[in-house]
Amino acid sequence: MLIAHIEVPFADVSAASLTFRPDAPPMPVLDRMDRDAGPLRLSLRLLGASHQAVVATPDGFIAETLAYRTNLGPDLPETFSQRVGAWRHRYECTVETLPVPELRRRVRALRDRAVQRTAEPDLLVGLFGGDPDALTALEVTGTDPLSWRTVHTYPQYGEVVTTSSRVEPVS
Repeated sequence: MLIAHIEVPFADVSAASLTFRPDAPPMPVLDRMDRDAGPLRLSLRLLGASHQAVVATPDGFIAETLAYRTNLGPDLPETFSQRVGAWRHRYECTVETLPVPELRRRVRALRDRAVQRTAEPDLLVGLFGGDPDALTALEVTGTDPLSWRTVHTYPQYGEVVTTSSRVEPVS
């Protein structure tokens, strides 16, 4: 079962307080999931109510960090693209505001999927004390091209932040 019960204080943040950074240094990791995809090595890292993805390529590292950071102003772009050598990283982000029953349905579905994925685990769900609907989910969605998705829920605001990312060779 890939459900991590995170023993950190619940932070009352919203999508509007998040910052995306492709150049953030490694941050303290609460849990992680690593995957190989050909010459690439993905490390999806659970950072409390946020995430950091680091991809080791033959040409260097690609990173994305989505986090609440007190020392940086909020910045949550809908799209981002970067190139490292012969590799392109694409990131997309959506923010939805949902009624409580719909948000709870999505949280329950993610938790259920994490419990069912035992043979080839590709989904890590971090649950936070203080609110049963507060979670961060990290999921490897493909290896050719390497792709992943994250879901962050902020139940006090009824928000779901979903990111989709991929790294592929530049053609």
